[in-house]
Amino acid sequence: MNLILLDKKELDTNGLTVLSDRRAKHICEVIKPSVGDHLNAGIINGKVGQVEVLDFNLGSSPNISLQVINDSLTESSPPALDISLIIALPRPKVARRLIALCTECGVKDIHFINSYRVEKSFWQSPLLNKDKVHQQIQLSLEQSKDTQLPSIQFHNRFKPFVEDELPAMAKNKQALVAHPYNADIYLDSSTNSLDARKQQSRLIAIGPEGGFIPYEIELLQKAGLKTIGLGSRIYRVETVVPLLLGKLS
Repeated sequence: MNLILLDKKELDTNGLTVLSDRRAKHICEVIKPSVGDHLNAGIINGKVGQVEVLDFNLGSSPNISLQVINDSLTESSPPALDISLIIALPRPKVARRLIALCTECGVKDIHFINSYRVEKSFWQSPLLNKDKVHQQIQLSLEQSKDTQLPSIQFHNRFKPFVEDELPAMAKNKQALVAHPYNADIYLDSSTNSLDARKQQSRLIAIGPEGGFIPYEIELLQKAGLKTIGLGSRIYRVETVVPLLLGKLS
């Protein structure tokens, strides 16, 4: 935990809060502060600053009293990546790892979509319920010293999303879909290559294991996306996402 993430509702009018959840346990048992120490903290969707440790209890149910230091909440979070991600829903455990990765990297717009090769059971997984996803987001924000919540949406119908929503999302952006077969653009070739250094908003779609089927690629292209390849290797989804973020951010 590099940042204590606080909800504004947890603070009283004097900027005081008492924590008794996993954050208190981590602070008391891992950070091990002394009374009077200053710790990094931030308000969800707000600024970053410091809190002072007023008191803490190391018993079976740790709790800690923190006071926001006057006029310290003035710093902004690290800049977000100007990239929207559209990912065919992978296995739930992989999806959670991708949420963590993307949040830490500063992606603020993530859409999980359906695809022919996506297992129907994935959509019913308790690992992807609202509370579990929010918890993962908080952990990743604490790691990356960020306070700005990403938008994460789930779309369980492929065609309505691609035809009705995607064209507007792709407008005025460099819109790409990762596709290893006969791609329009390649990142590893000087011929017909993409200038990854060009600063502009990007939208990137990434398919399931095995890729999007030809029919889905056609619909994505009609929505304004160009296919992009990474060479002859075939990667797993959890490898492609950080690889593309690194090359295009």
